[in-house]
Amino acid sequence: MKLTFEAEDAIAGIVCGLLLLGLTGRFFSLKLNDWVYVIAFIALIIFIFLDVINEFSDLSTHFGLIMLAMLHNIVDLVISLAFISHFTKWDIPYITQYLVPYLQSEPVIAGVGIFLVVSNFLWLVTIPFWY
Repeated sequence: MKLTFEAEDAIAGIVCGLLLLGLTGRFFSLKLNDWVYVIAFIALIIFIFLDVINEFSDLSTHFGLIMLAMLHNIVDLVISLAFISHFTKWDIPYITQYLVPYLQSEPVIAGVGIFLVVSNFLWLVTIPFWY
């Protein structure tokens, strides 16, 4: 149950990571309105849920790969919720209390951006080998 193709969640994750890297100005500068980041992470959450549904609807691949994909989706979901809470100042239980304080540091935001870009790029590159 994907919208168009298999890797749309990985592409959305790469875009969100690049937005975060631009926000920090580490490699390039791209400071946008906070709502642009919120919309990007909401889109990533939608793609994550579609990916989870897709994973459970097609259990023909290796069980370890499915579990690794689920773990990656959970990490991406928590990161997305943390940044949504950070940019909107909405209180999300546990996320706002424990994770948002870390997002006050530019090196942490840059690290999360690098994680999103690299991890989703690896998923994107390995798609042909899944089947």
